[in-house]
Amino acid sequence: MKLLFKVGETCLDNNEADALIKATSNTNEVVIDLADHVDFSKLDASKLFALSVESKNPKLASLAAKVAIEGFPQTKGRKKRAPMVRITQIQQDKRIAISSDQAIMELCSQDSLRALGAAMILKALQKSDKMTLRQIAVATVNEIAFRGEVSADSSCFRGFARDSDGNLKPIVVRAKESKTEAYHASPVYVALREGLTQLAEWGMVEAHETTEFGSKDRRLNGNSKLLRRVVYQVELTKEGLTTAEIWNDVSDFIVRGWSKRVRTKARYSAVA
Repeated sequence: MKLLFKVGETCLDNNEADALIKATSNTNEVVIDLADHVDFSKLDASKLFALSVESKNPKLASLAAKVAIEGFPQTKGRKKRAPMVRITQIQQDKRIAISSDQAIMELCSQDSLRALGAAMILKALQKSDKMTLRQIAVATVNEIAFRGEVSADSSCFRGFARDSDGNLKPIVVRAKESKTEAYHASPVYVALREGLTQLAEWGMVEAHETTEFGSKDRRLNGNSKLLRRVVYQVELTKEGLTTAEIWNDVSDFIVRGWSKRVRTKARYSAVA
């Protein structure tokens, strides 16, 4: 790949571009958003995976998995967003010493997705060693639906749909499809990520990286079956487990919280 540098209509060679950046910036790094230069609709995941094997580059395999399983969002006319904090970076945040009683009081005083997400994590992991955020989401949403105490128009059901067995499963959309109803754009997913951040700041959870192959949502063929993706399993620390054990009405807190969050314009077929 050849990179060409320009300032207006003036072309620069590599040395000139490097000198200009050094003279005018506090960093020697320039970030190039490939979404401005690459047509991802023409990207073939199988070819990308074959290239990763040929070049022995595991990062290309990871990128191929993302293309095959999630696809790339449409980039035309997109709005710039603040970068999302990776789960592995959450634990590097400054930790705040807080007791279990203080944590519960703090969460109960909030009317936020963060508090709901933290409560969902604490409840789910009380009787489980490790779970991914996705597993926590599926378990919690199905339990809420089973209890029948939250109306079908609650935003907690956005991003989920019934499968052939009647269970709620995350909606995964393909490339070029609208992401608005997808699991990764759902309030539950946002709540769990923010709740994880809060609990990590209090030293009540830890996240561990692991690798999964293939896809849980789609049938893959050929080399696609070998595609891998990184997922994060979350577990409670000793302090987190103590908090989960003494929060007796955590289920009611979760139900009340989602009952207040109603979709005004949505399809309610997920729990119908």
